[in-house]
Amino acid sequence: MKIYKLIVSLFLAFSLTLSVTGCGNNASSVSAKANDGAVTDNPDEFTIRIGVNSLDNNFLLKILDNHTDFLKDKGITLETTEFSAGINTIDAITTDTVDIGLFATYAGVNRIGNTLSDSELRAFAMIDKSSNYKLYANPNTVKKPEDLVGHIGVSQAGVVFEYYYGELFNQYGIDPKDVTITNVGSVQEALALAANSGGDAYWTGSANYKMFEEKGWKPVIGIDDLGIYMYTFLVADESYLQAHQHEVAKYLKVSEEGFAYIDENIDQFADWVSADTGLDKEIFKAEWNARRHYYSFEQEAYDDLVKIKNWCYENGRFDTNYQIEKYINTDALAEAFPDRVSWEATEK
Repeated sequence: MKIYKLIVSLFLAFSLTLSVTGCGNNASSVSAKANDGAVTDNPDEFTIRIGVNSLDNNFLLKILDNHTDFLKDKGITLETTEFSAGINTIDAITTDTVDIGLFATYAGVNRIGNTLSDSELRAFAMIDKSSNYKLYANPNTVKKPEDLVGHIGVSQAGVVFEYYYGELFNQYGIDPKDVTITNVGSVQEALALAANSGGDAYWTGSANYKMFEEKGWKPVIGIDDLGIYMYTFLVADESYLQAHQHEVAKYLKVSEEGFAYIDENIDQFADWVSADTGLDKEIFKAEWNARRHYYSFEQEAYDDLVKIKNWCYENGRFDTNYQIEKYINTDALAEAFPDRVSWEATEK
């Protein structure tokens, strides 16, 4: 897969709000076949298709592999398809475009809650925990959270920003009916609204702060001020995880070896990222060093899933409460890193 050149303004937060030209091969996943033609789990050589956001960990592994054959040399063919947000990778799983996607907690539990009758989605590894999201706003209209009343909050449908607004409204005593929410499909659309006074506020990650500041917007509040973290998970269908547990486990282990290689060769790798995406290497290095690059599934990750699932149900995002543990499968993670799986179900 050729990674398309991106202008620097397309460097977006890895989890949710990214919107760049998609690239990748949508060919079917290839595993070893037995003599009767049945697909079997084969951790020696396999193809794995992953939905990515710009410059997330798997996107970066693809850059590493393109320049060094790091994964290919270990029998792994990585195919990536780029999407504007994590929720779009879940859509791609349901259409068999990718094997693995990603979601922030809110987007995942909300999608499951609205597709309970046919959802096979399973979170299987936590990939990040972040508090680097802030509400940026037009200082002429919104200087403090209470100023949102009577103004326009820009969001994206089905993603974690809905939860951020909800918690902000709750903690600051704002009636949601007093704030107009306008949904956009990407951060570029939010920036366009910011430039044309089409909105008053928007949640965004640290990689995008400068772009909003260039539009004259300023930070009002961060999710850390609300006591919130954003957890991000890898996700796949249960049928895929059962059929390819050993392959997924190997991919997780080799991925961490790749992350270690990047750490040890960060300057050279930053040059590759800059060459392939147009992003300034120092900006990339700062973002890389600010994020975690390992897989786990601790109790706090499970507890956050429960917390936000309950919030969604109580706030009418879906009609039926459910047990989130039924939508977690950490078998592959436990095979790869037995000491990294420490969650236990607490709901009855």
